[in-house]
Amino acid sequence: MKQPSRRTVLLSLSAASLLPACGRSSDTGTASETTPVRDPEPDPWAPDGTEDDSVFPWGVQVGDATDSGALLSVETTAKSLTLVVMQGSDGEWREVDREDGLTPQDGHLQIELTDLSPDTAWSVVFYEPGGARSAPARFRTALADGDARVVVFGATSCLGGNTPWPSLSQAAAERYDFFCFLGDTVYADGSTTAADYQWHWDAAMSTGGMRDLCQSTGLIVTWDDHEVDNNWSWQDAGIEERFQNALDWFGRALPHRTGQGLAGIWRKLSWGDTLDVFVLECRAERSAADGVYLSRAQLDWLKAELSASTARFKIILNSVPITDFYDAIGMLAEDDRWSGFPEQRAEILTHAADIQGVLWVSGDLHWGALSQVDPDGGVAADQHEVLAGPGGSFLNIAADLVVNREQYPILFAEWNHTRFSCDPGTGVVSVSFIGDDGSVLYEQDLSL
Repeated sequence: MKQPSRRTVLLSLSAASLLPACGRSSDTGTASETTPVRDPEPDPWAPDGTEDDSVFPWGVQVGDATDSGALLSVETTAKSLTLVVMQGSDGEWREVDREDGLTPQDGHLQIELTDLSPDTAWSVVFYEPGGARSAPARFRTALADGDARVVVFGATSCLGGNTPWPSLSQAAAERYDFFCFLGDTVYADGSTTAADYQWHWDAAMSTGGMRDLCQSTGLIVTWDDHEVDNNWSWQDAGIEERFQNALDWFGRALPHRTGQGLAGIWRKLSWGDTLDVFVLECRAERSAADGVYLSRAQLDWLKAELSASTARFKIILNSVPITDFYDAIGMLAEDDRWSGFPEQRAEILTHAADIQGVLWVSGDLHWGALSQVDPDGGVAADQHEVLAGPGGSFLNIAADLVVNREQYPILFAEWNHTRFSCDPGTGVVSVSFIGDDGSVLYEQDLSL
């Protein structure tokens, strides 16, 4: 299976053009008295020129920022582009690079910025030769190895309705360090051709909430089943071609570094000594007949990387929950979640039981929740999972029927995104579920 077809250009900013990295006081997060927090950033940058959505219908997407780089993606009708890169420091934006003559292919350009300063605010914009421009996109580079501060990120899942996704516009106002999509970002069920998948991504990426969010922060993403087809399997007719078309358009819309595995999705992103993000791919390697939820290679990678991580928090992005929800939904759709693969579930939860700072983050069930992964007495009774979203899909009314509130102290069916404030000094992750109107629906601190 070939990897997504992407044109990648490496853009390296000269050292002389860079300002020093930002310092250590912040405009975001809640911290202990001794934990460093993020520098104040300038107000959002307003570039010259006229924004033209007909030339740049999706705006700009930024993905998988590291301490020295980030991927940029733009969909455009222009034949040639100019990229302007701004650095935010000392209360203002300063131009640090301008690249002319960038050439999209098939209406798309994906590039990588390199040699960026760590833990720094950046803003980028693309211009076409006539002067029309894209919406600007702000993002932040990750912390360098050895650095630590409060890191604040957002997450959601399941955008199958409720457009224009007001919870994403609320998330945009936060200007998070990064934002996670946990799967089912589009519902492309029944698609077969590349044009079918393109239609779904065109609709999603031009939606108001998505455009607002992508202007505000960089992304870390995985997928679930609906990006290909509902509960798809390798036994479905024509699935190889449909899988490849879906994968190509997923990578085109949501830029991410090519990881390992069949889909090239599972990978790790590091934010200094504060947290590591482990991105799982829980669909393409699945085999119910063999009891395989993750391939042996992916499961062994996750175990080894968790053990090797020196970050205070280990955030595992997991499209379908690992929580034991038997007393909530019984055996319903058991083969579609970790519980239907008990040997692998027990293996990874047993391995993670003695590792400090593990937090599972998932979506899929169309309710928001904070759960104890196993009931009392289970191997993962001391591990926690947060179900973020749904941002738009139909609400799961089963949430109102769940009675075991000891294992699920927060469980509700309302559209939301979730805010995570990770304080490495105290070992606390503050979890807040934010509704479509910006109100805090529920919140709780987790000591990990």
